[in-house]
Amino acid sequence: MTDKKPESHAAGSPLEAHVASSKILAEHIDKVYTSGKKSTKAIEDASIDIQDNDFVCVVGPSGCGKSTLLRMLAGLDFPTAGSIIVNDRKVTGPGPDRGMVFQTYTLFPWMTVEDNIKFGLKLKKMPKEEQQEIADRYLDIIRLKKFAKAYPKELSGGMKQRVAIARSLANQPEVLLMDEPFGALDPHTKANMQLLMREIWETEHPTVVFITHDIDEAVFLANKIYVMSARPGRIIKEVNVYLPHKRRLELKDTPEFIRIRKSINDLLYSANQEEEEA
Repeated sequence: MTDKKPESHAAGSPLEAHVASSKILAEHIDKVYTSGKKSTKAIEDASIDIQDNDFVCVVGPSGCGKSTLLRMLAGLDFPTAGSIIVNDRKVTGPGPDRGMVFQTYTLFPWMTVEDNIKFGLKLKKMPKEEQQEIADRYLDIIRLKKFAKAYPKELSGGMKQRVAIARSLANQPEVLLMDEPFGALDPHTKANMQLLMREIWETEHPTVVFITHDIDEAVFLANKIYVMSARPGRIIKEVNVYLPHKRRLELKDTPEFIRIRKSINDLLYSANQEEEEA
């Protein structure tokens, strides 16, 4: 990372070529919240560069601005300074090219599992046969075919999140944005959801940006990890994860996995110490 701000470039410059090759490009993002005369800087000079079909995790301590950054990628919030480009277009609001999965279960309680998955497809006025075909496919992927006619109140937390993921993927977004979606699950269910999410990515290959404060989760899921400092959130390191493409839970016990996890933990610890001393 560099503290130098980007210079202006003419059309056809190397910068424009770099933007065009990136699925998501956020450059020198600041986010300041103002209430009356009080201002709070949530994010400071954060830059990320994500390629097509990549699986990227953002880790950092609670309150560091991870979710704020994700909301800005979704177009649900906007930076005070800097720029965000998705699919070669400046983000000016939400769009169908981006799907969002939250930590809380956002299913419609009056709809069956199947109808929740079809919701976006119905809004597009897609033919019923095609809706059903897509819903059946994702019910198979999330292993809930026999719960197609069940309602959310009949599902466990992990099952609800599987439906939420399927609903987002059914709309075929180019980017899937996930805000600590497994944070409220028990450890066993969480591990199984991590495995399922990685399997979905291995077959579907969406571009994924996944927010978490769980280092193990980030290392298991991601091909690249951005590590953020405490507030104001800054990107303190970009970590490439060179682990097998096809991952299984046993991977968490391997020396390379443990090495990467320790290096990220040490980064966060050092950043926290510097923050306290400052």
